[in-house]
Amino acid sequence: MTSKITQTLKQRLLPRTLFGRSLMIIATPILLLQLIVSFIFFDRHWDSMSSRLVYGLAGEISMLTTQLQEAPDEPARENIIAAAARSLDIDIHIAPLDAEALARKPAVFEKLYWFSIDKKLQEFLTRRMTEPFVMTSSDVEKKFNILVQLNDGEMATFMCPMRRLTSSTTYIFILWLIGSAVVLFAIAIVFMRNQIRPIRRLAVAAEKLGKGQDVPDFKPVGASEVRQASRAFLEMKERLKRQIEQRTAMLAGVSHDLRTPLTRMKLQLAMAPQDPETENLRQDIEEMERMLEGYLTFAKGEGTEAIEMTDLRDMLDRIIAKARRQNGDIEDNLAPRLMIRLRPMAVERAISNVISNACKYATKAWVSAYEQSGMMVVTVDDNGPGIAEDLRETVFRPFYRIEKSRNKATGGLGLGLAIARDIIHAHGGEIFMENSNRGGLRVVIRLPT
Repeated sequence: MTSKITQTLKQRLLPRTLFGRSLMIIATPILLLQLIVSFIFFDRHWDSMSSRLVYGLAGEISMLTTQLQEAPDEPARENIIAAAARSLDIDIHIAPLDAEALARKPAVFEKLYWFSIDKKLQEFLTRRMTEPFVMTSSDVEKKFNILVQLNDGEMATFMCPMRRLTSSTTYIFILWLIGSAVVLFAIAIVFMRNQIRPIRRLAVAAEKLGKGQDVPDFKPVGASEVRQASRAFLEMKERLKRQIEQRTAMLAGVSHDLRTPLTRMKLQLAMAPQDPETENLRQDIEEMERMLEGYLTFAKGEGTEAIEMTDLRDMLDRIIAKARRQNGDIEDNLAPRLMIRLRPMAVERAISNVISNACKYATKAWVSAYEQSGMMVVTVDDNGPGIAEDLRETVFRPFYRIEKSRNKATGGLGLGLAIARDIIHAHGGEIFMENSNRGGLRVVIRLPT
């Protein structure tokens, strides 16, 4: 049970196409590598660099605090303040002591909190200074304040820029990571498209061959493995073509050889005295001719007919009209326009076999045709005796007839459904049976558009 759930999750999470899976194989190591590099960078480089920056700023604040407290007069303080602004980019303001300000809770720097630099600065200032202090936010953008108590009831406010605690290398590093990932991924997409294209061409060629279409312009291209598969496909196509040609030639010879003696027999019977025995022989010869035609038609197929754009609605109208002329009771529900590429005569024969069976073994038939999800769907329902579920695949075998459930006197050679399935499969479609809501059997034909 667990393995089935795991397999189902894998099928849902993994991309369906080879292109998507190939990109995932390429992108996953790149992403993992960048995550590992980023972790090492922020865990090692950033921590070390930020500690040094914080340590330096804490030392400068401690030094300036000591100098301000030891300054002999006001001009000396002013010189210290000017030097700090000029050389250290730290603005200093001296004001009377504000006990409430020093008692505030230290501010959290939102832009730096992720790296915990404010905590490091608090720690280093505590180590380097003995005077009471507190860190607060500043009204000036990208700056913060450090309030330090001086001697004689005074308080110094050190206004420090945020950039003293950060480095531009961090943002450059992140940009390089993202940029390199985008460039590598774009290059991978271009190369993978070129590698997948021959596989898609091979799949299209195989699909066309399965539908009985010729693929004269197909050539092996791509990687060596794809070329090997393409050459094997071409060899298979040639073998199938030779087998079909040999079978057709053999059947043509068999047809000629068998028709000649049957014709002589019919002439001899025509000249012989007409009696019940000669009539029986004539019926036997006609039955042999019908059987021979059925066998040859099934074996030869309709592979030589050209594929063309056809309106399936017009075809079904002709088939239904012909069945009605033969006293078939048919009710139709057809979509207005059903354009599809197929071999018209072959498909017309396949559908005719199905509809004629419905009219033969039932009192009424219903024919529907519509387009659904890129497929042309033709359904033939009847109110006849139906076919048992365990026999619905068997009836498509050549020369098979259901003697019990169908009338043997009206039964044919058992080739109608076999021929229909052969033609439908040659077009890349499918034909199957199911229970009908009309009380009998439903035959469903699906053809790709």
